Amino acid sequence: MGTVLHSPPVYLTLAQVRFNPVLALSDYVPTIQEAFRRAGYTDFKRLNLVSIQLGSNSGGGSAPVALPCERFQFGDAAATQVFMLDAQGLTLQSTDYGNFEAFCSRFMAGLSIVHEAVGLAFTERVGLRFLDRVMPQAGETLQQYLVGSAHGLNSCLAGRPLHSYMEALNEVGGIKLLARVVVQDGPLAFPPDIQPNEMKVQSRFASFVGPSAILDNDGFMECRELFSLEAVEQQLRAIHEVVAAAFKATVTPHALATWGA
Repeated sequence: MGTVLHSPPVYLTLAQVRFNPVLALSDYVPTIQEAFRRAGYTDFKRLNLVSIQLGSNSGGGSAPVALPCERFQFGDAAATQVFMLDAQGLTLQSTDYGNFEAFCSRFMAGLSIVHEAVGLAFTERVGLRFLDRVMPQAGETLQQYLVGSAHGLNSCLAGRPLHSYMEALNEVGGIKLLARVVVQDGPLAFPPDIQPNEMKVQSRFASFVGPSAILDNDGFMECRELFSLEAVEQQLRAIHEVVAAAFKATVTPHALATWGA
C-alpha cells in the first residue's frame, strides 16, 4: 500500500459504502444481477439473515429484537472477488487485491451498477479495510518485521509469547482509522466481524502455521453527502493514503525489502 510491493502481505481487502435505505431492493435485484453477471460476477446468492437490535421494554431496560434482512452476493468464478449488497450498503471483499488502482476501479464499477439500477440519493459512510498477515521467513522472527510498539507487552514479559492484541483509534483530517495488531501462534484467522464464507485465500497465507501477526487497518469517513461516484472515489483515495501510512508505520524497512518495495 502506498509503496508498490511485489509480494504484499494483504490477504483480504474490503471497500464499503453505506447509502440511503432502499427497502424495495429485491425489486431491482434481477436488473442488478444481470449487470453483475455481464461484468463477470456469475456466482449469485440470496441470503436471509437476522440482525439483532436492542429495544426498550416496559421496565425501561433493553430487550433484543430480531430483524430479518436480505443480502445478495455477486461473486466471480474464482471465488476471490465478492460483492455483498443489502438495503443500505454495498461491500466488496477481495482475496486477490493486486493493487489499489485495480481494486478501486473494481469497486466503483460495482457501485455504478447499483446506482444505475436504483438511483441512490446520498451516502453516509465510506470505508476501506486491509487485513495483512506478516509471516517471518525461515530463520527470522517477527521482531524483524514489526516496529517495537506493535509487539505490545510480550516483549516485556517472560516466557514464550502466545497472543497479543493492540488497538488504536485515530482521526486524521476527518478520516477515522481503527488500527489493530494481533500477534499469535497458529493458523490464519479472520476478525469475528468478517465472514470470508467460501472465498479462496492465497495458499501462502492459508498454509503458513506459526508465529505471525495480523495487521487490521480500517479507515472510514462518516458524513451524509449527496450521492456522487466521483466523490466516493475521492474519499476512497483519501482513506487509502491514511491506511497506507498506518501500514508503513507498523512494519520495518526489513519487512518492506522482503516484500519487494
